[in-house]
Amino acid sequence: MTVWTVPATVVSVVDGDTAHLVLDLGWHITFTARVRVAGINAPELNTDAGVAAKAFAETLLPAGTSVTFTSHTLDKWGRPLGAITLPGCADFAAAMLDAGHAVVMVF
Repeated sequence: MTVWTVPATVVSVVDGDTAHLVLDLGWHITFTARVRVAGINAPELNTDAGVAAKAFAETLLPAGTSVTFTSHTLDKWGRPLGAITLPGCADFAAAMLDAGHAVVMVF
């Protein structure tokens, strides 16, 4: 398994465990991707809990925020699956779990 870590910029939050990021691949090459956060599962948006999870995620990942994305693999839909590190080195997945807006999920 190849793991790579790149700087990224938040475009938007899709839901509590998915975001659109602009990944900086180096050499002035960027790739905009819908990324899935590894290790957590947030409620679906068609529930009140899902709406709350997305709203909380948006407080952690406002558009324009610089983050780090560490890719683990691709998920079954071909999205990059990995970790998002927030400014100050906080882990997005851990923050979602600590706040009760996600549960642990093993891929």
